[in-house]
Amino acid sequence: MIPTSRVLGPLMLATTVLATSSNTCALAGPGFPSPSHLSNSSLLSSAIAKFEKSLQDAQLGLQRNDSAWAVSLFSSKENKTLYERYYTPPIDVGVSKVGPDSIFRVGSVSKVFSVWSFLIEVGDEYFNDPITKYVPELANLTWGCSGKGANPQEVYNDIDHVRWEEVTLGELASHAAGIPRDPTFNDLGAQLDSYSAAALGFPTLPKAEVPVCGAPAANRTCTRSELFSYLLKQHPAYPTAYSPSYSNAAYTLLGYAQQAITGTSVEDAITNNIMGALGMSHSSFHDIPSSGGVIPGGAGAATEVGWDEDLGPTSPAAQTRRWLKPLMQTGYLSTAVGAPWEIRYLTLPTARTTQLYTKQGDEGTYHAALVLSPEHDLGWVVLTAGTPTADVASVRETLMNSFGTLFLPVAEQQAADEAKSNFAGSYVDEATNSSVTVQAGHSNSPGLLVSSLISRGVQVVGPESPLVQVYGVGQYARLYPSNLRATSVSKDGSGTYDSRLGFRATYFNETEPNQVQDPCLSSWTAIGAPTYGQVALDDWVFGMGEDELDCMLRLPYRCTRQDQAPRRLPPRPRPIRPTRQQAHQHSHPDICLCHDQIDEIYVKYLIIWQVELAEQVGVNSLDAMAKVVQLIQEWELQVPLWLQPIIERWVGILQSHSGQ
Repeated sequence: MIPTSRVLGPLMLATTVLATSSNTCALAGPGFPSPSHLSNSSLLSSAIAKFEKSLQDAQLGLQRNDSAWAVSLFSSKENKTLYERYYTPPIDVGVSKVGPDSIFRVGSVSKVFSVWSFLIEVGDEYFNDPITKYVPELANLTWGCSGKGANPQEVYNDIDHVRWEEVTLGELASHAAGIPRDPTFNDLGAQLDSYSAAALGFPTLPKAEVPVCGAPAANRTCTRSELFSYLLKQHPAYPTAYSPSYSNAAYTLLGYAQQAITGTSVEDAITNNIMGALGMSHSSFHDIPSSGGVIPGGAGAATEVGWDEDLGPTSPAAQTRRWLKPLMQTGYLSTAVGAPWEIRYLTLPTARTTQLYTKQGDEGTYHAALVLSPEHDLGWVVLTAGTPTADVASVRETLMNSFGTLFLPVAEQQAADEAKSNFAGSYVDEATNSSVTVQAGHSNSPGLLVSSLISRGVQVVGPESPLVQVYGVGQYARLYPSNLRATSVSKDGSGTYDSRLGFRATYFNETEPNQVQDPCLSSWTAIGAPTYGQVALDDWVFGMGEDELDCMLRLPYRCTRQDQAPRRLPPRPRPIRPTRQQAHQHSHPDICLCHDQIDEIYVKYLIIWQVELAEQVGVNSLDAMAKVVQLIQEWELQVPLWLQPIIERWVGILQSHSGQ
């Protein structure tokens, strides 16, 4: 097999046989459109049964005597809860039975609400603004290089103080500002007496340096002026935008900026824009609910478990997509940081990498988590609480991982099954003797498989493709959803439906993760190339009928699917072949597959990509040169002006070698 790093013809085509490897150059994003009918799936039922059975496993420790929990799986595509489960331990937990209206503390999961509220009220166009523009306490600070311990020869110093003028709102939202974690919350000076401090090797602190607010032992939150008095004494963790470092103080500052811009406090914005809009009538950003709270040990243990702690102050579709993206990489390839997401990269059974956007929160003995899988329109919430001696964090971890292990593969398989039902089939244009065969593909590979593309009787994709002999590619192609769609109003005006769905075609190649050169580079750098008549030849569009019985395909032509099967309603009806007139009606006059010169176009683009590849990477293969020149002569092609000098030089090289 000849490896390649370029695209050609109307598709980006495969360079390896399907069964050789599942470690392929898949495009970023889902392998199939997200599942629309997961709630009715037998796969989901089976996964739920497995989870219910796992609850009896003592080693998992989910049914403990000291911990209560709640977990809920939901689909944003179907806008419904798919599964929920509650556990009440045999102790007083403040409610008779943990259920849908029970209230848990969520800790830092509220950071999701903070950023969400900022995006609703302000928008991410402010993310590049410096914090000093909105928080006067941080503006125009002058540190100099004088003072105790300062080196008079220093001309630059960012070790001792944060360079606040460099800190942006976006960096605060994504833990990328490099600022201190907490002004006082983790300060041991408020928790240790002089004897305990000495036992740990600490000197006795002057009274002025012992925190009087914001620490667990201080019993009150800090005022705004107190917060800055402690914060400005601390060293930065990193320069800005250098490496992620978790910071609670960052979200307090982000809240100050939001209030300065809008005139509305973060508490009010979250209450009105999020909790009110979602009907979260039992939830509160600041006030402690008078009833319904899960308090392991009962009301008398509220302080001990952290129920009554006061922590003080803390979108459009395109903006949401920007929000659900990594902003900084950690030291691990499998983990990144967003705003405020803790992002995990997981490998699914299809060998495709997916991103999970998670946020965990801890407050006393309350441990919560929110997990989102945007590619599957799936998510789950985990809420736990326990007694002070309970290992509740391990319960949260087990629930998070169990749901991921059980339900992510189910969502991926359901998406593949629906894609097979909705899109797989033979697409024909009898008027031009052209057809495309789309399959669900190998069970361990993402994307729809194009096993055959015939243009005017010539097999462009398939085992007999002329591209295989010339360029080593053309056996098959893969289609990945681009998430581009057209929505139409139904005929009776009662609703809308997705009338067209966009896909991108690509080729595959084995990855070599420990090599510097990325063999998958072209899978994304070549998207949208080449074009013909201003239409990208890797641009595939499926047209869907309102009654879900009709499906058409444009590549960049249009034809009717031969086996027009209802979605999700087996068995398929008897295949109906469209008439010649019907097939002609489905073609596009400017870019249809039946263009008289379409086969010449394939060869011409083949030559262009071969020449570009050879010139860019310095390939000096006489065999490749000879094949290109032979094709030009056999097809009597008109070579573009910019190619003529290259071809002439190649002819000269071939002649000189033949003379030897």
